[in-house]
Amino acid sequence: MQRLISSVQQKGFTLIEVMLVILVIGVLMSAVQFTFQSSQSHQQLEKAAARFAGVFELASEYGMLNNIELGLLVTDEGYQFVGYDGTKWTELPEVDALAGYQLPASIALELTLDDLPIENDMLVSHELFQDEQDDFKPEEKPIQPQVVILSGGDISPFSLAFFYRDEFAQDELASYKVTGLYYTPLTIEGPIFDE
Repeated sequence: MQRLISSVQQKGFTLIEVMLVILVIGVLMSAVQFTFQSSQSHQQLEKAAARFAGVFELASEYGMLNNIELGLLVTDEGYQFVGYDGTKWTELPEVDALAGYQLPASIALELTLDDLPIENDMLVSHELFQDEQDDFKPEEKPIQPQVVILSGGDISPFSLAFFYRDEFAQDELASYKVTGLYYTPLTIEGPIFDE
């Protein structure tokens, strides 16, 4: 009788083998999920940078066709294009694509002119234009763009970095950089990983 019992072979997997397979599958799934999230986050930055480059080139062509100077005004929340009417910079209400664009709250911008970071207080000395500023109402501030697009197609050199704000950044600090050197088309670099 003992011989009968020992001759019966077990068929199937043990509980430990099944649990080990489930663990391996779980680890592989989480690795795939992290890669997918990382790739998707870079896509949002890439999309924002590509949109900016496309709208900038549209603005350059609009300025050449209409023989007007345009300017790029970059803020903490986004950017907009303005036109020069001969006396002051004004918004362009007739072109929706060039109107102010607000970036998602997770994305920040950093503008650099000639490899020097820009601070709004350093753009123009306010004392130089005190007489002109007196003409404006107290709540109305004159518009001063950081980048100029001339009607001939020339642009002032700049680079604009798109990156995630600290509270939205993941482990890898990636950014996309859009650069314009004296004329269009702009170049897009990225993803650039900072350590």
